Amino acid sequence: MKITVAEILTTHGIKGNLKIKSYSDNEKRFEKGSKLLLDGNLVTIESSFKHKGSIIIKLKEYNDINEVEKFIGHELTIEDKDLEKLNDGEYYLFDLIGLKVYEKNQELGFIKDVITGVYPNDIYVIEKDGKEIYFPALNATVKNVDLENKKIEVENFKDYE
Repeated sequence: MKITVAEILTTHGIKGNLKIKSYSDNEKRFEKGSKLLLDGNLVTIESSFKHKGSIIIKLKEYNDINEVEKFIGHELTIEDKDLEKLNDGEYYLFDLIGLKVYEKNQELGFIKDVITGVYPNDIYVIEKDGKEIYFPALNATVKNVDLENKKIEVENFKDYE
């Protein structure tokens, strides 16, 4: 399975640099020498730097704006075997999307999205009856995550409806 780690937003300069939006919390993911997949082809990061909330990368395989313009809107991916092991209580975002949300054995909805990096904690976007509820991912509100059974047990949901 391929995992999306970034989206290519636009080009940057004329030498083939790309401005990307990272979906990875692994800061080393875009360092020099890192290997990623672009349209199924292995590419190597030649250089990278942070710029105005985004990351600018230069791929070793491309040296001109005309070669990389076609990649705008494309995704940079990795194979799931290349994911790092997580500590207990940590989850990959793609594992959380789609989980059914329960409180006291009553199904409330499902996790539609996860907002990260904007607030001090992650926010689960829970779809309930066609509405989106923004629910904080805190130890006080999230009681159990069961990936095997694709469900998450929460507390105090009504406080956020």
